[in-house]
Amino acid sequence: MDEDNPDYLVHETFTQNFWKGHALGRPILGTAKTVASFTQAVVFDYYGSRFTPRNMVFSAAGHLEHDRFVEQVAERFSGLGASSGTPFVRPPAPATYANITLKRKKSLEQVQLCLGVPAPAVDSPARYAVYLLNSILGSGMSSRLFQTIRENRGLVYAIYSESNPFRDTGALSIYAGTSAEKTPEVIRLTMDELRRLKEESVQESELRRAKDQLKSNIVLGLESSSSRMSNLARQEMYYGRFYSVDEIIAEVEAVGAGDVQALARQLFRPEAIALTVLGNLGDLDVTRAALAC
Repeated sequence: MDEDNPDYLVHETFTQNFWKGHALGRPILGTAKTVASFTQAVVFDYYGSRFTPRNMVFSAAGHLEHDRFVEQVAERFSGLGASSGTPFVRPPAPATYANITLKRKKSLEQVQLCLGVPAPAVDSPARYAVYLLNSILGSGMSSRLFQTIRENRGLVYAIYSESNPFRDTGALSIYAGTSAEKTPEVIRLTMDELRRLKEESVQESELRRAKDQLKSNIVLGLESSSSRMSNLARQEMYYGRFYSVDEIIAEVEAVGAGDVQALARQLFRPEAIALTVLGNLGDLDVTRAALAC
């Protein structure tokens, strides 16, 4: 099913080439070959080595008594043993590859493209600038990519950017769906927007809109007990401490236009840009020169 989903397939192909040879580049579901090789013993051995107390985080939010919750966890999971299992060892940060990949699939009417660059890890001090840069570039209908390429030019069916941070690395990527004949123009206009972020300081009004949008998303994302529970667990795993909403908002407000521009110059280097194009491409050719920004 995933192989028949163009949106998924272009992202999967991009990821496999961007982090070639590393676990981040492998499909989360596995492949037909690897899944077919699994035995009950393999699954149980992995489960036994990973689902252990030293690797677990328990998180809860809502109407509960903390001490009673801790007692219940200790009671229910005491059989696992305090020192069993293999501790998590963080591997070296993966290398990234600035490939240009053209994957031809004649059955597709629409061309899918994914363009990306390496970005800071999830706990980087620059993460708030990344959030704002992504918001300005392509997150939402007021973003530059959406307004310039979809609304003003009508060249794409969909276009957006997204930030994918991990423990030791990250990626900032752009997705677009268009036609084969419009693909070169979409790439050119995208490069223009990346270049503009590097060369021109973001206007204060645009930065304010991005900050307000980001802060609203943070607050709205904590409306339910389940989202608060997930947020507690993520922060414990990523940072080893809890950042309150007030702390996060203060960090967002501290980012200036100069910080966003400096980050754009750091990230959007032509030699670091990777591109995957999927679809009925005909004689489409994309050279490294097309990715100059």
